[in-house]
Amino acid sequence: MRPAVAMPERAPDEALMRAEADRSAMARLLAVAGHDLKQPLQVALLSIERAVSDGVAPGAARRLGLASNALRRLGRELDDLARSSQAGGGTVPRSRAVRLDRVLARVEDEWRAYAEACGVRLRVRASGLGVRTDAGMLTTILRNLVGNAVKYARRGGRVVVGARRRGGRVVVEVHDDGPGIAPVRLAGIFEAFDRGGRRDAGGLGLGLHIVRQTAEALGHPVGVRSVPDRGSAFWVTLPRAGAPAARPGR
Repeated sequence: MRPAVAMPERAPDEALMRAEADRSAMARLLAVAGHDLKQPLQVALLSIERAVSDGVAPGAARRLGLASNALRRLGRELDDLARSSQAGGGTVPRSRAVRLDRVLARVEDEWRAYAEACGVRLRVRASGLGVRTDAGMLTTILRNLVGNAVKYARRGGRVVVGARRRGGRVVVEVHDDGPGIAPVRLAGIFEAFDRGGRRDAGGLGLGLHIVRQTAEALGHPVGVRSVPDRGSAFWVTLPRAGAPAARPGR
């Protein structure tokens, strides 16, 4: 018999180890950013509220109201950021039957005033569909997708949000008619700090990263298609629940 030959041990993959270390460092950075930025945000909100209560002209009050709404939305986004940084060991989704119209209405209310200020028409199509998901985490996904679309839509352009059935699933889509994304950029569009190759884009490029992290935690596939100079469409696919009751008047 031939003597047994010990197989050589594989050297650790240094590239994978570095990538994991980078992801861990990124998670810590995002968690700290999501937490530490809340304090100055609260100070800004309090200052706006006191300015309005002290008495300002109607036009100034409207502008301060718009600023206050934007800061409150930023606070929710910071919460999303901190939560998404804990993927793999953080928030456990609480999936249940959810009326999609309620989530869409909440997201529309958050972005309507900002879209109008940007000269963008925001249209959210009514949906009587029910889905099985975590309502708060789905709101995080759609809030970021709609905000991203409004940010990139041209002045005078539009953003359309709608849902449709596909077998036992529901696909929620967000369309914009902005500049689109170059094909070479699509593969990395959901990475942190990626802004689709646009240097003039506002923000840090974390919105779509939050979308991906949250969608992965839920097990909801997300996707994108885009045509340069014609616009983009992002979507999330959800399991369908039983159809809810008729939508009440808002």
